[in-house]
Amino acid sequence: MKAAKEGDRADVVARPGPLRLVEQPPPEATAEKAKPVRLLKSDSVEDAAVCVFSAALDHFEANIPMFLSARSAESVHQMRVALRRLRAAMGLFGKALAGERLEMARTRAKALGAVLGAARNCDVFAVMLQEGPGAALDGDRDFPKLMAALAGRRAEAYRAARDAVDGDETEAFLVDFRKTIAGRDWEPAPGAADEGSAVDFARVALTRLRKRALKKSRDLATRTPQERHQARIALKKARYGAEFFASLFDPEDAERFTSRLARIQDGLGAFTDMTMAQRLLDEIGTDDGVSPQASGFVRGWFAHAAQDAVGHARKSEKRLKKLEPFWR
Repeated sequence: MKAAKEGDRADVVARPGPLRLVEQPPPEATAEKAKPVRLLKSDSVEDAAVCVFSAALDHFEANIPMFLSARSAESVHQMRVALRRLRAAMGLFGKALAGERLEMARTRAKALGAVLGAARNCDVFAVMLQEGPGAALDGDRDFPKLMAALAGRRAEAYRAARDAVDGDETEAFLVDFRKTIAGRDWEPAPGAADEGSAVDFARVALTRLRKRALKKSRDLATRTPQERHQARIALKKARYGAEFFASLFDPEDAERFTSRLARIQDGLGAFTDMTMAQRLLDEIGTDDGVSPQASGFVRGWFAHAAQDAVGHARKSEKRLKKLEPFWR
């Protein structure tokens, strides 16, 4: 592939650092959200890929100090989001770019995301328990046992997450992929059209993502939990894609689209949360003296909450159909 352009793109071309795993993170470290991706209308597809991939890695690395110093739930969440955005970007640009190094980076990101996901699920479940059935079970002797069992699993998950983030495999992932981006070490994807502008690529990609989200969200209220989960993933990918390319179009229209899409996606979270809660309860079982009655009560609570979300699913489908593209 061609070399990186100089001049206007010098501020966004990937670089091999900063690395990362500091032994004594600064005490003022905080969790960082994703920064906006800034593209130019003159950018090629490769230029856009360099910017988007680099932004996702920057987002991930920015949260390492906070995690290593405080193991905060928000830093875990942000690192996981960064990896999700990266994988979404790699899937999106996979229509144009391919190569062994891209596949290796995708595999590493998926494995690291799974470890962080286990820790994140424990955090989310703990909040769900405290804010939901926990209030109704206040004073019940079985509830503290359930929370204690979850705390043990959370501690294990966080140890695994720290080992992964602070490990050699993650260092290799970051160093290797930074080099891949800086050298544009990839080739055209099989069957890809001749490389065009990022604007043209964005229009096609965003149209495809929107179409897929609409298809996956059809008849949401009557879908299975797995189908609703797939719909939420499609919505998330459509939102990430819109955020990646927003700077190429009207910013207000793009912001309106992404914010509404985020609300629709978040509204379906109750279904995903219920599935995750059921899985964690299965894993906990009767460990540490957790009674079947306590687990059964919690399962019923979340099942009822998921039923309440059916009405939102119907509204979400209608709102999604009315969501006009901003890239025309």
